[in-house]
Amino acid sequence: MKILKLSIAILVCFLLSSGTHPFFVSITEIEFHPKSKEIGIAFKTFPDDLEETIRGFSGKKLDLSKKNNPENSQLIAAYLKKHMAIEVNQTRKEMQFLGYEIDKEAIWVYFNIPKINNIKSLKVHTDVMYEYKTEQTNIVHVSMYGKSSSHKLNAPNSEIDIRN
Repeated sequence: MKILKLSIAILVCFLLSSGTHPFFVSITEIEFHPKSKEIGIAFKTFPDDLEETIRGFSGKKLDLSKKNNPENSQLIAAYLKKHMAIEVNQTRKEMQFLGYEIDKEAIWVYFNIPKINNIKSLKVHTDVMYEYKTEQTNIVHVSMYGKSSSHKLNAPNSEIDIRN
């Protein structure tokens, strides 16, 4: 199982670092930090795919090469909050947008969810970029209480349910 996870991780890293890509993929990393009582969320994908997706979502042209653009931040946050949701213990939690950064050929977008005392169940809903490309693959890595799991979602599948 670890070899499969490592192989998938290497493939995804390669795909996200190449200039052109025949695959449409995103990675979402979700980590619960019991000491700080928060969930950290990092979303990674190709900037050009996210620009096109948000153009279809908002009708506005986005240029992610312009750093620290408040309109970009607002559009990215609005899109991802609509297409990604997290439930903790059967209660939907509000993700707080922290920002984004361009890292070579990828974009990282960061959120957190504060004030989480414990997690008995975690449900992740993500249909990010499904409307842009039907062949979109969303890989979700979840880490909590020293356990990690990886999940691959393709349209129309959009939910992961983890019980602790």
